[in-house]
Amino acid sequence: MDRRVQKTRSSIQQAYLALLMEKKSMKMTITELARKANIDRKTFYLHYDTTDDVLRDYNKQLIARLLELLEKQDFFNQNFNTVSLYAAMNQIISENMEFFRHIASMDYYDSFWEQSKEALTTGICNMYRKKVLVSEDVMKLYSRFVLSGTLEVYREWLKGNLPFSMEELGRLTSEVSFRGFSPALKSGKDLEEF
Repeated sequence: MDRRVQKTRSSIQQAYLALLMEKKSMKMTITELARKANIDRKTFYLHYDTTDDVLRDYNKQLIARLLELLEKQDFFNQNFNTVSLYAAMNQIISENMEFFRHIASMDYYDSFWEQSKEALTTGICNMYRKKVLVSEDVMKLYSRFVLSGTLEVYREWLKGNLPFSMEELGRLTSEVSFRGFSPALKSGKDLEEF
């Protein structure tokens, strides 16, 4: 992508994120976004059609960053290492905590979480395509199952509804993803002792 295009898109995204944090309402106008980005409306429309497109583009960048972190950890050359997955997720969330807390708290942004799940499912399936013994459909099912629960748990945590540290959340979510309820059920202990 051309440097000027990237610079303008970055400016629009930063303005979007700033307005998202400033505004109490969920919607923003293209005019106020363009003004905040120090561009005109015409320039905005050269890059995006709607303000929601800006969020979608930002989400793609977050997913690309997560997949990049996983690639650096050699995640895709191992069995599905949930510890690495949650460590990378925790890093992305930590780097963007205010943003994630804000969008976790509003139902308006449900599509963000759905897009994240679909993009991660596609990314994981593409990376593992030639390395797994199951069909692509089965791999998608496994990925969607794990990611649906994971994203919901993280969203609840971001809302302040779960009393764990981020590290504990990652560890517990990894354990549940990999081993299910078995560790908690086999000894009769409840999940808090897990």
